[in-house]
Amino acid sequence: MRIAFVIPYFYPALGYGGAPRLAYDMAQTLAHRGHDVVVLTTDTGGEERIPNEVIERIHNNGLDGIRILFYRNLSNALAYRHRLFFPTRFFREVRAQMKGVEIVHIHDLRSLLSVASHRAARTLGIPYVLSPHGGLPRLGKESAKIVFDTLWGKSILRDAAALCAISPMEENDAKRWGIHTERIHPFPAAINAGDYRKLPPRGMFASQWGLQDRKIVLFLGRLHWVKGADILIEALSRLSEFTGLHVVLAGPDDGASNALQSLVKAKSLEQRVTFTGFLDSTHKLRAIVDSEVVVIPSRREGFPLALLEAFACQRPVVLTSACDLGSWIEEHRALISFKSEDAEDLALKLKATLCLPPLLEVTRDARNFVFDRFSLDALAARAERLYQSLI
Repeated sequence: MRIAFVIPYFYPALGYGGAPRLAYDMAQTLAHRGHDVVVLTTDTGGEERIPNEVIERIHNNGLDGIRILFYRNLSNALAYRHRLFFPTRFFREVRAQMKGVEIVHIHDLRSLLSVASHRAARTLGIPYVLSPHGGLPRLGKESAKIVFDTLWGKSILRDAAALCAISPMEENDAKRWGIHTERIHPFPAAINAGDYRKLPPRGMFASQWGLQDRKIVLFLGRLHWVKGADILIEALSRLSEFTGLHVVLAGPDDGASNALQSLVKAKSLEQRVTFTGFLDSTHKLRAIVDSEVVVIPSRREGFPLALLEAFACQRPVVLTSACDLGSWIEEHRALISFKSEDAEDLALKLKATLCLPPLLEVTRDARNFVFDRFSLDALAARAERLYQSLI
C-alpha cells in the first residue's frame, strides 16, 4: 500500500511525547512489512528546530525505510510553546504530495496541517484515518479549541473514514463527538519488543546522576500541568519517613518546569527530586531499570506508553485512576491505581508498593504480557487490515 502520515512533529522530535514516538514506530514497522510510507511533517525539534544537516540527510537517504518530508515552520517558538504549526510550503504542496497515495493517516486533530490534509484528501478522493492521540477533549486553551472545532475540527471528524482510539477513554470521547461506533477502532500504544529483550545492568543511571544510595521513583513524561508531576511531588512530601526515596522527573519542559521547581523548593525537597530533562531511548531504559516503581500521575491520560515501557523492564506501575484502560489491560498484579489528583492516596499506594514489591514472577508475567499483546507488529497488522478495508 502507498500510505501517507501527516503529523506536526516527527522523529527525531520525540520530546513532544508519545504521539511522534508511536507514529515513528508504526511507520517504520509498516515500511519493513513492505509498504510505501511517506511522512509529511514540520521541522520542529522541540525547543530548537531539527538541524538542517539532519533534515538533508534524512531527505536524501530516508529513515528506516520511511520517506520523510520536513516543512519549515514560520516560527519554531510558536510551534513548541503554543502548538501553532505554520509551514507555508506544506500548505502549497500537500495536495501534490498526496497524489498517488491510497490512504492518509492524520496524527493530530487540532493542527493547521490536519486542516490542509483534510481538504487535500477530500479533493483527491483519498480516504483518511484520524488518530487524535488523546486530544479530543478541550483541555487547556479552551476558547481557541472551540474556535478551531467550529471552523475545522467538526468537519475533520465528520469526514474521517475511521478514528483510531488510543484507549477506551478515547473511544468514549469519540462517541460524545457523535462518531458512530463502527468508525471507531482501538489502536493502543505499542513498543518494539526487541528494544527490551536485553536490559542494561542496574546502576548505570543512578551512577550517572549520583543516586546510587537512593530508591528511585520515576516519572516519565512532558512537564505539563495535565501530566500531574506536581501531585507526585506532593505525595513525596508526605513520605518523610522514607529518607532514601528519590523522585526523578524525566521529560522535557512543556510549560510547567518553573512551577514544579518552585513547588520542590517550597516543600524543601531539593535533595530528593531530580529533573533530568528529555532522555533518549538508551538513558530512558537505564532510568526505568534503576527505578523501584514508575508513577503515572496524570490528571487525564489515554494509554500511557510509560506503562508498557515499565512492564517491559519488569517494573511495577502506580497509575492514576484518570486513565481508563477498560478491558484492554485487565487488573494486573504489577499495576496499582490511586485516586486521581489525590496526593495522600498516591503516597499510600507508593508506600505499599515500596514496602511489599511485586514478586519476580509477577513482573516477568507483566513483561511477557506486553510482548504478546502490545508489539509493533500486532499494531501494524491491525493498521493494515483497517487501511485495506477503507481503500
